[in-house]
Amino acid sequence: MNGMPRVLIAISSCQSYEETGLNQPLRDTWLPEAVALGMDYRFFHGRSARPRHDVVLVDANDAYYDLTSKFKEKIRWALLQEYDYMFTCLADCYASAERLVHSGFEKYDYFGNVFCHPGGRPYCQGGPGCFLSKKAMQRLGQTQSNYPNDDCWTGDVLAEHADVIRRDSKDFVWMGHLDGPKPTNTYITAHLSNADGGYKPELMHKAHREWKGLR
Repeated sequence: MNGMPRVLIAISSCQSYEETGLNQPLRDTWLPEAVALGMDYRFFHGRSARPRHDVVLVDANDAYYDLTSKFKEKIRWALLQEYDYMFTCLADCYASAERLVHSGFEKYDYFGNVFCHPGGRPYCQGGPGCFLSKKAMQRLGQTQSNYPNDDCWTGDVLAEHADVIRRDSKDFVWMGHLDGPKPTNTYITAHLSNADGGYKPELMHKAHREWKGLR
């Protein structure tokens, strides 16, 4: 895709997911297509994990409770590598690479499925993934605060910056037991952990077949 900004697909995961095969379905389905369309990707694991060619080890605990620290390290790495945008997601996110590339992300600084708790500030839900521009990443990288929910943390920090252009899109589908991306809808991603019974590797392959119009 000529003239496309540099985009990093940054996947928060862990050594346990690697060992139990929960990262591999992404490598077998939509990530190669994203690379062919001009995006890069990396998995981000904590300091106790083992190196791999597509895994970045960051200075954070590898456990779920420290996701915000891992998220902040993803941002730091993306900025050091001079990416223009980051699509941040988890290892249970399926995406149509084609729709991701053509989603119009380059028009916005903070782009995803927006939710707001009563009395809280709006934030893009991390399950189905969201885009952050370099400007948004820089704002986040300048912030010293930290608390466990990285989605809410991001929304809270960016709410302080009026120059951050936001966009809500329900095509980043949080409820994974509903349809994911298919030729018959406009969905871009789906958070598969919300499927009945929780996330299993076969759900990634099923979502990929459905996107291709296969059974």
